[in-house]
Amino acid sequence: MTVDVQTLPPDLADTVEAHGKAVAAGDNRSVLADFMPDRIGQLIASADVPNRLKGAEVRSISDVGNGRYDAVIRYTKLDDEWFELRSRWLRFEDGSWRVFSVRNIPATAPWMDITGSAEDGSDQPHWDGLRDGVLRIQRCGTCRTWIWSPRPICPSCHSFDTRWEAVEPTGTVYSWTRTWQPFTPESTGHLPYVVVLVELRGAGGSRVVGVLADADGITPVIGAPVRGTIEAPPDEEHWPLLRWHLESETK
Repeated sequence: MTVDVQTLPPDLADTVEAHGKAVAAGDNRSVLADFMPDRIGQLIASADVPNRLKGAEVRSISDVGNGRYDAVIRYTKLDDEWFELRSRWLRFEDGSWRVFSVRNIPATAPWMDITGSAEDGSDQPHWDGLRDGVLRIQRCGTCRTWIWSPRPICPSCHSFDTRWEAVEPTGTVYSWTRTWQPFTPESTGHLPYVVVLVELRGAGGSRVVGVLADADGITPVIGAPVRGTIEAPPDEEHWPLLRWHLESETK
């Protein structure tokens, strides 16, 4: 096991080891007792763990700052295949160590199963643009007002001459939320994740929603600059995903 002996609290290693053994043994009462009380439901749903395991091995414990520690535990299945989970620990008010979040390893980002275009096809050019790797936003061809969400008529001058123009995927964080519930199957194992509402610089302040990349432990700042990347879908049943990155991370 790899640990930072200079910063590791003396009682944490034993707690993490006991937790791993409880998970492997299917001792749900002990496992639940290790979770933050206000996170039990979310943490249970955040990782897909088999009902029966052969064993558990603590691979590493590291100090990640702010009184929190990351523990990587390797679990062995009955067929000798293994998988790893990363649990984040912090000191609870009663002095015990509790799990704050759980992530699968490798830490692949969540893929949200967005439904795609509307039934009336009003936003089809937007989704087709994402398929082509381009962010397209509706704009009035008469008064040049940006229109979002899509409409059949310009809300400013009432012209029916609406078009779709490519927009540079850059902007600022207008608002954000950290999601702890697995609202889609694709998010399981990736909780929590952060969704941001981004105000586009090049589209008259139009605001679009997307997932913030690499947001584990990050608290976004309102007004922070972000840049979007359009990721190709894993298969034909899914649509491309607009994922946002804090500008400091893209340089």
